Amino acid sequence: MNGVFYESAPAGSATSSSNPNIGILLLAAGQSTRMGQNKQLLPWRGKTVLHAVCEALRGGWDLSNVHPPVGRYPFVAVTGYDHKLLDPIVESYGFSTVWNLRPENGQGLSIGLGVQQLVNQEWLPLDGIICSVADQPLLTPFVICELINAFQNQWIIERRVGELPSKTIVMPHYGAAYTPGNPVLFGAHWFDALCHIEGDQGGKTIIQGPGRDYIRNIWIPADIGDDVDTPTDYERIGNRESEDI
Repeated sequence: MNGVFYESAPAGSATSSSNPNIGILLLAAGQSTRMGQNKQLLPWRGKTVLHAVCEALRGGWDLSNVHPPVGRYPFVAVTGYDHKLLDPIVESYGFSTVWNLRPENGQGLSIGLGVQQLVNQEWLPLDGIICSVADQPLLTPFVICELINAFQNQWIIERRVGELPSKTIVMPHYGAAYTPGNPVLFGAHWFDALCHIEGDQGGKTIIQGPGRDYIRNIWIPADIGDDVDTPTDYERIGNRESEDI
């Protein structure tokens, strides 16, 4: 953790519940140029990589204590050119979808579209959003629970001293090498900044910039943060999965 410092924050975050309201943004609009085919649709455990990621996200959220009393899940997936193939998968896990018509413009556009959809929806106001990529097949519900628990602990402190919306950012580090990775949970203070990211840097513009002093790092002992970018990655991660890692 680089350090947490608090300043007065504008009103607008959800404060009516004893637990924070957490949404999930799944970025599934990547073009998979290095893979040569849509990596999210690659086979995994009898289904696809995308199924595995959705199961981890939904499973971890269901196990947490951040369920707003509404009938719909505060989940949004941003899909791209293969939306007709991807949308049915993510929708089966409770995600509503947004179609990014220009995924070649970079991940920042997808993040902005997804955050806007979450912020403008009919659910309760959100205190934080988990931003997840769609190519981490080893991801588990445990990771999502740990992100939410760490954020919730910090959010309770912020709520007590009246410093919401939260500036806390929770970021996982995996394995013995303490490798930083995804997903990342951003407090509501950063929603506007997330909507204005340009290019393909994604949340790094916040994590390495104005948000760096508000990061809370958590350690995930298992080395399960790898994503699938190339055929070599897919083969290597598949071999690890077959060894029950």
